[in-house]
Amino acid sequence: MNEARLAAILDAYGAAPAHWPADERAAAEALLARSPGARRLQRAAAGLDLVLARHEPLRPTPALRAAILADAPRRQAAAERAGPSGFWAALLQELGGWRPAGAALAAALVLGIMAGGLVEPQVAPPAAGDLMHLALLDGQDIGDY
Repeated sequence: MNEARLAAILDAYGAAPAHWPADERAAAEALLARSPGARRLQRAAAGLDLVLARHEPLRPTPALRAAILADAPRRQAAAERAGPSGFWAALLQELGGWRPAGAALAAALVLGIMAGGLVEPQVAPPAAGDLMHLALLDGQDIGDY
């Protein structure tokens, strides 16, 4: 276990060890016991956990809910008329037709290509502990790596 892997666990599961993967929990807790940097990472994750716990999700207003439910039969009928292969055509019609959707797709593609050309890949070398773990897997499932 290293601080990079602990950071990934904290990002995915939060600061509470009870939520961490059982097979990595002991190693993560051992790292916390010996590393001030690891404890800083956990404190930061705990702060985010508190913010997220206090967040109240937005609920639709009664008027919005009623409007969606009132429009549902019309959308259902249109989908049934279109059939399984007409789903995309019906969706594009709802979005305003082929031209606006095509323009949006083209713009996203161009921006993606431009952004990809401007950004240098920032790939960190694998940590020694990760390489050792991979070497010792001996043909086991490496789906997470």
